[in-house]
Amino acid sequence: MLKLISTLSCCIALLGSPELIADEELRLGMSVALSGPAKDIGQQLRQGADLYFNYANGRANKTHPTISLMVLDDGYEPSRTVVNTRYLIEQHQVMALFGNMGTPTAHAIQAILTHHQLPFLMPFTGADFLRHDTPFPIFNWRASYMDEASEQVTYLVDEQGHKHIALLIQADEFGLTLEKSFRRALAVRGMQPTVIARFRRNSADIKKALQVIMRSEATAVAMIGTYQPLSIFIDKAMHRGFQGTFSGVSFTSSRALFAQLTSKPTLMISEVVPALQACQAELCDLFRTLAHRQGLQPSPQVFEGFLNAAIFTAALKHCPRPITRGCLPGALQQVLTEDKAIRHIFGLTEKENKPRVYRSYFQ
Repeated sequence: MLKLISTLSCCIALLGSPELIADEELRLGMSVALSGPAKDIGQQLRQGADLYFNYANGRANKTHPTISLMVLDDGYEPSRTVVNTRYLIEQHQVMALFGNMGTPTAHAIQAILTHHQLPFLMPFTGADFLRHDTPFPIFNWRASYMDEASEQVTYLVDEQGHKHIALLIQADEFGLTLEKSFRRALAVRGMQPTVIARFRRNSADIKKALQVIMRSEATAVAMIGTYQPLSIFIDKAMHRGFQGTFSGVSFTSSRALFAQLTSKPTLMISEVVPALQACQAELCDLFRTLAHRQGLQPSPQVFEGFLNAAIFTAALKHCPRPITRGCLPGALQQVLTEDKAIRHIFGLTEKENKPRVYRSYFQ
């Protein structure tokens, strides 16, 4: 009986340890929207990650543990992300969270990540609070929202010549962090938003926001939200005679947004991955081949999920066996700075370690 109690105590201590180890199976957890009005984003990220992990696990000469990814649906609601995260830690004993989706959802689980010192790897967000002095292990490779805001202001102001820019903002942490980024990017040019209109997360109720912007002098709208409310906003604005320019960030999901539009706006979406049709790197070829075999429609989000999995798998060779939680963030950074296959995708020079911002245009 004493031996059994001792064994159980050892196992319980291991579950709470930041040095949780993996040898034959490495368990990752992922909380994204698989249902609700933002489901296309989560589904695409999952498809991309599964595509590469299945490929990596199936290789005859693999040297890493089998990678197991458990994906739970949070509907892009922070309270559900909290429940999912606790389950993944306590019941599934994951080594890290991988590819989680959203700024408000990430904001809601900071205390849990800190308590368990759980690595938070490659979240689908560019929020500032996940990039500076986080109290838990983290790894980001995607461009920040400040980078995306700067690219959009370059497009709207420097290239398109707009002087009156409205902000359409999802009213939560996602919207707040990007509002700050846009204000900073505009301030560099001695400008400020002409008007700011907000709408509720997971809602398509943009009626008031539309009225506010249409009554203003705005000739361009920088949009911060997901594809469903933004597509409705664009179509209604165009129907009312708006002839200006629209822009949106990568979180919007360009593929889903473009597919839902019934109008023909001038629209640019900033992206964190290069256009697949122009990418000649080996990993791009592999992605195209595997996606074709699985009948998947390529998109920036599917490709991002694929790259997340490829970067994670490549990092495992930099960790001694058995692999520990503590090794992962440093090993991932080593891939970004040293792995030629990964660097080739982003076209990084010897002095660059930060991927660039790209663009998609509605055609």
